[in-house]
Amino acid sequence: MIRAVELYTFLEYCNNSSLEKEVLECGAGTSPDMEPLLVRFFDYGYDTHGIEISDERLLAAQDYCTENELDLDIRKGDMRKIPFADESMSFIFSYNTIFHMTKQDIGIAMAEIHRVLKTNGLCFVNFLSVDSQRFGQGVQIGDGEFQEEQEGMEFMHSYFNDDEPDPYFADFAVLHKEKRIRDQLISGERNVRAYIDYIAMKK
Repeated sequence: MIRAVELYTFLEYCNNSSLEKEVLECGAGTSPDMEPLLVRFFDYGYDTHGIEISDERLLAAQDYCTENELDLDIRKGDMRKIPFADESMSFIFSYNTIFHMTKQDIGIAMAEIHRVLKTNGLCFVNFLSVDSQRFGQGVQIGDGEFQEEQEGMEFMHSYFNDDEPDPYFADFAVLHKEKRIRDQLISGERNVRAYIDYIAMKK
């Protein structure tokens, strides 16, 4: 989880919970030869589940699990219609994924996360901030919503002001909220991305 160190804070919250150690990742696919984020939870003894909408990223994650003999239960799925029963998961996280939808669809996905979480269950969700370098690039399709092209592929990105995602958590108790700005040099080019992280508990 070196590429997602923020999840260690979430993992600490989960470890301190009295709920059963079962976790679901929404957006659990990965790139070829890259370790799925669920591995770290698996290493701590969690019963792990994941859903992924992209066939390519799903296959890469499943191939990694097969090659490394890991039983992470990563399957095809859409976080706008999570294929798990009401109140069936103790913990759910979505890392760098939910903002690839429109803000309306994000609201649907957050309602699904709330549905699937047990009472007092915890979730981690992060959002792209308007302070990101690429904010405003691409074709605007809504307020803070842009269709962008990167490396010949099209991506949907929704960007948020600092407190704009708060209404998504009306039925949660927010335990941790943090704004992070990553200023990196990648192949000699500056890349600034800003995120708003939430850890919340279902009421």
